[in-house]
Amino acid sequence: MRTSVLVPAQRQSTVTRRSRRDGPHGYDDLAPELQRLAAMAPDDPDRGPLRDRIICEFLPLARNMSRRYVTGSHAAEDVEQAATLGLIKAVDRYDPGAATGGPLGYLVPTIRGELMRYLRDHSWAVRVPRDLKELSVGLNRAALALTQRLGRAPKPSELAEELDVDVARVVDALGAMETHHALSLDAPGPDGEPTLGQRLGDDDPELEHASLRDELRARIDELPARERRILLLRFYGDKTQSEIAAEIGVSQMHVSRLLSRVVARLREELDG
Repeated sequence: MRTSVLVPAQRQSTVTRRSRRDGPHGYDDLAPELQRLAAMAPDDPDRGPLRDRIICEFLPLARNMSRRYVTGSHAAEDVEQAATLGLIKAVDRYDPGAATGGPLGYLVPTIRGELMRYLRDHSWAVRVPRDLKELSVGLNRAALALTQRLGRAPKPSELAEELDVDVARVVDALGAMETHHALSLDAPGPDGEPTLGQRLGDDDPELEHASLRDELRARIDELPARERRILLLRFYGDKTQSEIAAEIGVSQMHVSRLLSRVVARLREELDG
């Protein structure tokens, strides 16, 4: 992906910037400007400058989100361009009636959707059936629409209902979407450790984690909304506890305690 995404050139001179925009409400002050932009006629002469200012304000958000998806298979510049394209689409399509939880409730899913679309189109390192690839496209769109509509992460059953497919197919597609990257058996390990090929057959400390994640899929619909969202972000969204805490507006310690409690309860139920 080497196409350029044009962003406004007038950054520092026309924008009054806040020094930090931390937490889920760090951009709430821009909600009135987004609403004003959405209400403007396409030929309004003030629309272009306002749009440019808004995009400039949200560029740090897009850049920060893109860093989470940079891998050895994707150049940072390309991933950042995908995030910027998602930001531009989100600003241009902003719907105040569909925005829940402040501007980020609308912009973040759109940017993430564009990042996932880029990764999907450029990253099928493991052979995946074509029908699952096609279903993954619909899943991304349905997840975005349902997140905006419900104000939370959708359940697999809700995704299945939205797409009129079986829940098992949704679970299969979600699993397939995790197979974007293949690792080289000859790639050296960190700090001079053996290669992956040399370590084959060793006990894998992540095996229990992977097994638990598969078991969680079958029970995820039974969880309360908040617990389901945290587990989805941790085990499927691959987010850190600090990132989850910032997204849902609680402390990292609270997320840690909640995860430990829920996982322990699920383990007890599954073992029983």
